[in-house]
Amino acid sequence: MSKPDYYNVLGVSKVASEKEIKKAYKRLAMKYHPDKNSSDEAEDKFKQIKEAYEVLTDKEKRQQYDQFGHAAFESGGFQGNHAGGAGFEDIFGGAFRRGGQSFHGGGFGGFEDMFGQTQGGRRGPVPRKGQDHEFKLSVDFIDAIQGTEIPVELPVNGEQKKINVKIPAGIKEGEKIRFSGKGGLGLNGGPAGDLLLSISIREHAFLHRDGNDLIYKADVDMTTAALGGEVEVSVLDSRFKLKIPAGTQTGRKFKVTGKGATDRKGNTGNLLVNINVKTPTNLSDQQKELLEQFKATL
Repeated sequence: MSKPDYYNVLGVSKVASEKEIKKAYKRLAMKYHPDKNSSDEAEDKFKQIKEAYEVLTDKEKRQQYDQFGHAAFESGGFQGNHAGGAGFEDIFGGAFRRGGQSFHGGGFGGFEDMFGQTQGGRRGPVPRKGQDHEFKLSVDFIDAIQGTEIPVELPVNGEQKKINVKIPAGIKEGEKIRFSGKGGLGLNGGPAGDLLLSISIREHAFLHRDGNDLIYKADVDMTTAALGGEVEVSVLDSRFKLKIPAGTQTGRKFKVTGKGATDRKGNTGNLLVNINVKTPTNLSDQQKELLEQFKATL
């Protein structure tokens, strides 16, 4: 069942001012608050009114709603009274109470009594921290290992800004980079939320990470694997020759201590060289004959 349009819920136009929205909310909230209205539809109607008010009085949320409609909050952005916006008690100053008691003092009184005071005296709107905003940032495999700086355009405090994101060396898949105070704007003087970047690392052609270990796939020709020899390994900034014993099989691993990735805590893994023996193709007649002669000796 589709959700009703927030402007229709409050009975205001899409260009209504915040003052007009608050006025409409007060009028409808008094009419449908469960403590004042016992009809079957009152509670659901009141929830719709409250939800619409919390979105349309939040500048950032209203902008998102105007652009994307209810889809703007389907991923968890809107969470009722805890997500931002003044609640019923905030705007009415605690005059309504659940459990059957309505206006204190037994009467409606003046506007100040209804909207400005509680039993403990006058209070203002409750400061609320702005929403955290999270985005996914794709990073090349080598950049994630060695660290880099990437210019990225992101919505910072509701405005599109280009920022330089420092990718720390050794960052892992799924780890987050946090920018405090760069998320959604706070409400009623509350602090802004945070901006979080969740790291997604692109695959590498011949390198793979397992914890802090780096796994390198090294192709070795059949004769070197059979007779022994050397294979050149080039990983990150290291280049060296690895000795291959005679009779090396596909899948054999050689460990090079301390040549793996260093994580953000300073822990360094090893380099594991995984051997893949390459079988020759497109042999000449002479090569086939030599292999047949070799086969006959086995």
